[in-house]
Amino acid sequence: MNVLKGIDLNIAKKIFSSKDNVEIYLIELNNLKNLNLNFRKITRGKNCGKKVLDMSNEELWNKVISTWNYNDSLKVIRNLFNKSRKYHNGKIAKQKYKDLVEEWNNLNLGIIKWPCSQGAFDEFVQRVNNSNSTNKDEIVKKASVQYRRMKELNTVRNDFLEIEIFEKNKNILPTLNHSRGTDYFINGESFDQKVAKSPTKEFMKTCGVKWKEEAVKHPEKVAEYLYKYQDEGRFGADSRILIVYLDEDVDLEKIEETINKTNLNQPLKVNFTYEHKQSGARNYQVECFVIVLLN
Repeated sequence: MNVLKGIDLNIAKKIFSSKDNVEIYLIELNNLKNLNLNFRKITRGKNCGKKVLDMSNEELWNKVISTWNYNDSLKVIRNLFNKSRKYHNGKIAKQKYKDLVEEWNNLNLGIIKWPCSQGAFDEFVQRVNNSNSTNKDEIVKKASVQYRRMKELNTVRNDFLEIEIFEKNKNILPTLNHSRGTDYFINGESFDQKVAKSPTKEFMKTCGVKWKEEAVKHPEKVAEYLYKYQDEGRFGADSRILIVYLDEDVDLEKIEETINKTNLNQPLKVNFTYEHKQSGARNYQVECFVIVLLN
């Protein structure tokens, strides 16, 4: 559903997430245009005399849907987002990321990378147990610290990326809290932000030694490979903003520079075939944006 034309309850809950956000939004929107909202005055306590909305949960969500006007709503939601915890986390993420990297180095954890594939820590421990190492506990202890800290670094980095993209593109309508499957609406369409540490080993093998050049020249091929070789357990054929690292150690200033040059107006149309374990090969077409990061 394109929110330029309207929204339904499912989309509204993706954008606002909570009743509290809905109430704040409706009050702010009411300052732009009269929505005929029902208010009541608090008659006792520290908030005595304060006007608050006097509407049921269902009435609130229905009012959001029935009064939706994209241009007005975009303005109000972007202003609310600027005051949100999500925005605050993104604004401090650059310094926080640098602090976490310094902590990593002070702990002598080595190169900043995953000690094993995400979600495969049990397999990693089993390999250590089956090895001839004499310091198995120390290996696992270090790996567990690396794993936890990589999760934290990834979260902070993703917060940083999301805010950079939001601030450089005025056509983005953000979700006010983290919403599974949707981070933004761009020109009315839903997009989910995904970060990839490479364009896949299959892409690199196919393109050979010049795979980085190919990735920069043909971002649509990068997208095709990322969709085609995604894990089945996390499979999706949804619209995405794909942020793809071609080098592991791209610094945040370089990322800012790249995002500043990125135009998120016209998405790529990508066709891919996915081999499902149960149902076999299926063809898909998706829309996506691709941002490649390299030194």
